[in-house]
Amino acid sequence: MSVVNLPIAGGHLMYLASLTLARKLLCSARMRSTPWIIFFNLAVASSAHAEPPSLTAALPQWDPAGYATPPPVETTSYRAFTMAADGISIASVLGSFVTEGPDGRDTKASNTLLVLGLVGGSFATPIIHAVRGHGGRAVASYLIRTGAMTIGGLAGIASASCSSGTDSCGLDRIGPGVVGGLIVASVIDAAFLTDETTERLATSTWSPVIAPRHGGGTVGIAAAF
Repeated sequence: MSVVNLPIAGGHLMYLASLTLARKLLCSARMRSTPWIIFFNLAVASSAHAEPPSLTAALPQWDPAGYATPPPVETTSYRAFTMAADGISIASVLGSFVTEGPDGRDTKASNTLLVLGLVGGSFATPIIHAVRGHGGRAVASYLIRTGAMTIGGLAGIASASCSSGTDSCGLDRIGPGVVGGLIVASVIDAAFLTDETTERLATSTWSPVIAPRHGGGTVGIAAAF
């Protein structure tokens, strides 16, 4: 039994020459009734047939550690709940203005709606933050709301044009100022304090790997789970 080792280092000419020689050997084997076994060396095993160092060095080497990527993160928001609570509180405060008596006098209905609106605007959204496990956001939301409503009320008083000797001047503008501050606080809260991030279950990914090296190479599939 004769063995012929035909190294294929790369390049179409060497490959075609190997196939031609193999065909001739097979034809010769049939004519002589001599068993032949032909081995094709597909790996780059000889330095004489290796690719130039400039070509093999340019190919990246596979690093298994590079596939240890962190799990994907999904961002969601619960601002719909906070804005709904703030909307109810703002509507309650506005309703207190509508239900006032003649000459802007307070009534039982107006006082009730005003208290509900102010309490809801101050505590409803902070409670939502706390229930979802964000204690720091709850404190920040409360401080933003009380600060914005206080500044709004003071700005309302300052905007009134009062003559000297009028003690109650500008008090009727506290309500609109408070509502304006609550609206500003609601927008800030919804924009910056309502996002949540959760890790999604990572799906397996597959990618082919071809890494030439000195005296051979690596061909396979890399999987990340």
